[in-house]
Amino acid sequence: MKFSGACGNAVEYSGDYLIKKSAIIVGWLAVCAAALSPFVGLQPIPQQDSLDEWQRPDRIEALSQADKKRVLERLAYTEPAVAFKPLPDFNAINDTTAKKRAFFDYLRPHVQRENNRLRYLRQQLLELAEKKRKNQRLNINEYAFLYSLYDEFRMDVAETDPQMLEELLKRVDILPPSLVLMQAANESAWGTSRFAVEGFNFFGQWCFREGCGLVPLSRGEDQSHEVAKFDSPAKSIRSYFYNLNTFHTYESLREIRAKLRAERKPVRGEALAAGLGRYSERGEEYITEISSMIRFNRRFLED
Repeated sequence: MKFSGACGNAVEYSGDYLIKKSAIIVGWLAVCAAALSPFVGLQPIPQQDSLDEWQRPDRIEALSQADKKRVLERLAYTEPAVAFKPLPDFNAINDTTAKKRAFFDYLRPHVQRENNRLRYLRQQLLELAEKKRKNQRLNINEYAFLYSLYDEFRMDVAETDPQMLEELLKRVDILPPSLVLMQAANESAWGTSRFAVEGFNFFGQWCFREGCGLVPLSRGEDQSHEVAKFDSPAKSIRSYFYNLNTFHTYESLREIRAKLRAERKPVRGEALAAGLGRYSERGEEYITEISSMIRFNRRFLED
């Protein structure tokens, strides 16, 4: 999904046709780039710096530099990255209320940043869905943006249609801070677990490549998983959002959220907690525990 005509001349195609014919266009542009490269100094695109490698679109190479910038602006975070801060020693905070406030204050800015980007992406996606509903043609940048979201949110789509757009909208949506923060508190023992302290892992995410994380002390001899290790709280939270918004395991959570949207009801953490049955081996007991924690800590939280 990426495209302008040979050597920069505008060519008008439908978006899906462009997707299918992108290989031909890439070839033309490669020739043009080779011819022009001695005279054109391509500048870095700052918007791409705010995205992790797995978030960066890999199907826009045939776009002009200006069009790449437009697509990346559509995909970018809406605010600067939160400044890195070392994990506080939550064990050293004896007052329970103070400890909870410190824990929430440490993670909340990262949660807000992820949700603000999702709101920005979702609003743009709703606008494109409305254009498609009215049978209005999308331009090249809009198609590139749309297919970049399909890639980022783990959807293998060759040709977009209303059903694919509906599924994408189920994935491109916020996670209530109350849900995120209470799961983080539950899974990391309020930021004091070994995995939180040594690897900024607040959600118990596993990984399966040797050396990718920390080996659980209780891991069985026949098991090979590790608990993922992150460079920062931002990357830990970003991975958690990605898991819940993309993996089949949490489809029921996304269905609950989509139903709330369709009924024009608020998306609350306690409602979405009902979709966490497969997050833990404890199933319904885990759902009850997270829901109870949200209710008990309501005064510290807002959705």
